Amino acid sequence: MANEMKNTGGDVARTEREETRDSGPTFRPATDIFEKGDVVTVVIDMPGVTPDSVDISVENRSLTVRGTINAPAPEGYRRIYAEYAPGTFERSFSLPDTMDADAIEATHRDGVLTLTLKKSEAAKPKQIKVKAAQAAGTDQ
Repeated sequence: MANEMKNTGGDVARTEREETRDSGPTFRPATDIFEKGDVVTVVIDMPGVTPDSVDISVENRSLTVRGTINAPAPEGYRRIYAEYAPGTFERSFSLPDTMDADAIEATHRDGVLTLTLKKSEAAKPKQIKVKAAQAAGTDQ
């Protein structure tokens, strides 16, 4: 059951995959998604992750977010017990065609990553003006 998800408390899940054992567990971070008008906001909890260790990519309409946690013992100390282990946060989302993958913005503050996605111009509602047509057989 190497790929079995294990609940580690709260809404964070951990997997123990063979390829990640040396670098620590992979966590699935708690995520909230909000929509207002033409904007979708994705809020991802990534405690212990610094902005420079976050990697965000889009490939084939799949948005993937990764962040690495490095939790070394303070200088001069030896770790004897840890519940907060070094590892990686990772989450993937399928982007609908209505989202503009080139217009994604990301901010990071206090361990929370916020992504702002905008709907593409082609997906926005449009008003079509109706013109009065001339009756058949009339001159202009």
